[in-house]
Amino acid sequence: MKLDELQNKIDILEVVQKYVKLKRVGKYYAGLCPFHSETKPSFYVSPERQIFKCFGCGEGGNVIYFLMKIENLSFREVLEKLKEEYGLEIDKISQSKISSKILEINYAALKFFRQQLNTNYLEAKNYLIERGLTQKTIEDFELGYSPGGTSLRDYLYAQGYSLEELKQAGLLDENNFDRFQQRIIFPLRNEKGDLVGFTGRIFPEKEKAPKYLNTPETDVFKKSEFLYGLFYSKDYIYSQKEAIIVEGQIDFLLSFQNGLKNIVAVSGSALTETHLRKIKKYTSNLVLAFDNDEAGFRASLRANLLAQKLDFQVYQLIYDEKDLGEFFKNKRDLAEIKKIYFLDYLLETLDKKFGQGNKKTYLEIFLPQIQNLNLSEKDKYLDILSQKLNIPKDFLFEELKKMPASLTFSEEEKIVPVLDFEKNLSLKAVSLIYAFNLNVFEEEFIPFLSEEAKIIYLKFKENNLTFEEIDELEMRKRFFEETRINPQKEWEKTLKELKRIYYKKTIEKLKEELRFSSSENYDKIIQEINYYLQELRKIEKNG
Repeated sequence: MKLDELQNKIDILEVVQKYVKLKRVGKYYAGLCPFHSETKPSFYVSPERQIFKCFGCGEGGNVIYFLMKIENLSFREVLEKLKEEYGLEIDKISQSKISSKILEINYAALKFFRQQLNTNYLEAKNYLIERGLTQKTIEDFELGYSPGGTSLRDYLYAQGYSLEELKQAGLLDENNFDRFQQRIIFPLRNEKGDLVGFTGRIFPEKEKAPKYLNTPETDVFKKSEFLYGLFYSKDYIYSQKEAIIVEGQIDFLLSFQNGLKNIVAVSGSALTETHLRKIKKYTSNLVLAFDNDEAGFRASLRANLLAQKLDFQVYQLIYDEKDLGEFFKNKRDLAEIKKIYFLDYLLETLDKKFGQGNKKTYLEIFLPQIQNLNLSEKDKYLDILSQKLNIPKDFLFEELKKMPASLTFSEEEKIVPVLDFEKNLSLKAVSLIYAFNLNVFEEEFIPFLSEEAKIIYLKFKENNLTFEEIDELEMRKRFFEETRINPQKEWEKTLKELKRIYYKKTIEKLKEELRFSSSENYDKIIQEINYYLQELRKIEKNG
């Protein structure tokens, strides 16, 4: 049985219902998402299309991806599970053969990269030594150099590997040139020690090239699941009962070299639940050591919320330099590093940034971070906040109750009020449509709605409900206490504001993607940014 035939034989609804309680909503089935915390259903299954989609966290896909995600299984393991449970005869998919070939090619490429660093490109090695790495660390972690052009392709081609095989391994670009052009190479070994890919750091510096470039996703490498250094550090993490997490390879290498061995790096990817589940096998104590800048601060807030969900105890590493790599490059001593409970660190940080001067922003940042704690822990921090900010505890408790249970920060989200404003605006748009029976085109507004508003809109549409039947939303009460409005003008004004927010968020997201983009995607992302900038200018020009 082929893969597409397999998917047709298994009913996704039957599979998902083993994990999620579902209720029929029109032609869909809805329930609470198993992949993030929520109190109202945003997880939908379509038996007709044999897919699932969560409008809250964005997860979606077919039955095989659902099982991979919920059971934390590999593609191959899911096939074996289905074979056992359903008694299906599944063809031996050439997955393992392809994977083995990719690993074989990666080892051959690594030999080439190491030769280049040690013989032909000593200036790259000198750069690494200037950054603080020793010869032993360079050798132990198998660092190399890729000159670019077609040098790697020619080397591997001469050993009998085809262009198609090299592309499958992610070592060539779309024009069949080496993917890594003039880059210092960091080999990526998975938890078992398999060489699954590479990260290349540009050297010498180039203005328009992305600083770091990873192997693209292949049969053996998934960036969002990969933790750099876990193969080397997992025994230290287990024995020391805590894992320190940093942003990049150099931070990891300098820390490991200087005795901080219970450490991993996310390596160009945002921290994910998959990362944390890997760490959870070795410890339930997580120590955050992201860069000491605004982006690092936001990443720490998001990481704390993710880790709380998986019952980690979360701490923060305190040091003066921008990152741990710089700390060790400056010959600082391990004794100078301080570790404190993350929420205590956050209180100290907010005291310095805002103090009594900006209580609103202080609470907007801190309250979501205690939402998932147990009652006694919440009570403790509400007492602290009440004393620090001179705000009644009862008021703080009511504010906390308003917080959504799964509130998280993404790289594009600056502070909570921006999200609340956008959400309310989206609900207002839906309210206008149904309260006044406006004749509008879906494609004109749906892309700009918040996920919550999309779900509500689909509820109306799928069930042919009238505005009065959705009393739980209280939309009239919230937005239309003043009834003497021009509905069409109010709609146009609301849609314009939704588009403005959407374009700004999209631009920020693309700028972030630009930081880690491959050379072949760089111009494409620039074009997208320019397009959204033009759309934004049109809106602002027309008032």
